[in-house]
Amino acid sequence: MNEVGTKSVPIDPTDVSYTSILQEHDVARSQRQTRRALLLDLGKKDFNDGHSPSGVVAHLSKASLSMDDIPILGNVLRKIGDVHTLNLILHSPGGDGTVVEKFVALCRTQCTHFRVMIPHLAKSAATLIALGADEILMGPPSELGPIDAQVPVVSGGVRRYISAQAFIDARDDLLKRHKDLVSKKEDTTAILQMLASLDVAFVSHCEHLMDFGRDVARKLLSEFMFKNSREKDKKIDYLVKELASVDRFKVHGRVVDGNTARREFGLKVKICGHDDPCWKKIWEYYTRADITLSSSRATKLFETSHELLMASPQD
Repeated sequence: MNEVGTKSVPIDPTDVSYTSILQEHDVARSQRQTRRALLLDLGKKDFNDGHSPSGVVAHLSKASLSMDDIPILGNVLRKIGDVHTLNLILHSPGGDGTVVEKFVALCRTQCTHFRVMIPHLAKSAATLIALGADEILMGPPSELGPIDAQVPVVSGGVRRYISAQAFIDARDDLLKRHKDLVSKKEDTTAILQMLASLDVAFVSHCEHLMDFGRDVARKLLSEFMFKNSREKDKKIDYLVKELASVDRFKVHGRVVDGNTARREFGLKVKICGHDDPCWKKIWEYYTRADITLSSSRATKLFETSHELLMASPQD
C-alpha cells in the first residue's frame, strides 16, 4: 500500500477570502461596525426633522452615574463637534445627582436642539438628564422614574438604598405623635426617647438632598423643556412635586411610561410604536450595545460613530 503524504501550504495574509473569513470571526469588530452604521443612520436628516448636521452619542450604564463620566462624555462629544441636533441614547439606573447639570451642559454646548432617546430606562438622576432635553423619544419599553434622592443604609449587614424622604417622614411622624400626646396630656416619654435617638444632622442632610433634586429639575425644565410653555411655573411645580412624591410612587423603581410623561406631566415626549423606523434602529442599537456591555467586564459604554469608550469597575 502506498502511503499518501501531506504537504504544508503557506497562507497568504493578503488573500481577500482569507482575511474576510477572519473578520467574520472577529465578533467585537463586526458588532462595532454594525452599531456604528446604526448610529450614522440615526444621525441622518430623515430621523432629525430634516436638520443637518446631527450627531448621536450613546451612554449605556449598569452602574451609577458619577463625576468620572464627565471627562469620558466630553471626549466622545469632541469628536462629534457642533451640530444642530444632538441625540443622546440613554440607558442608566441613575446615580449622583450633582453630575446632572454638568452632563446636560456638555451636551447642550454643542447643539441647538438636544434630544434624549430612551430605549429602556432612565431612572432617578438619568430622569433629570432627560428633563434637560428639548424633547424625549420613548418607545413601548421606555421608562423614566421618580427623582426622590436615595441614601445608602446598612441594614443586617446589607447595603441598601432608601429614599431620603422616608427619614424626613419618620421624623415628622414622631413630631406629630408627640404633639398629639401633649394635646391629650398623655405620657410622651417613649416618643421623646425615639426623637432623641434621631440623627438630626442626617435628617437635615436628607432634606437638602430632596431640595437639591427638586431645584435641579425646576432649573432644567425652566431653561429648556418648558421654556416657552404657557403657565410654565404652574406646570413645573406640579411635575416636580409629583416626580419627587414618595406617597405617589411608593418605591423608587416605579415606572413612568411615555404616556404618563406626555399626557399627565406635559413633557415633550415623542412616543414611537414598535414598527417606527427610528425606534427599530434605536432598539437594535440598544440590544447590540447591551450584549457587548454584558459580555465584558465593563459597566459603562460611551459610543459615537467615531469612537467607543468603555469604563470598567475599579479592582
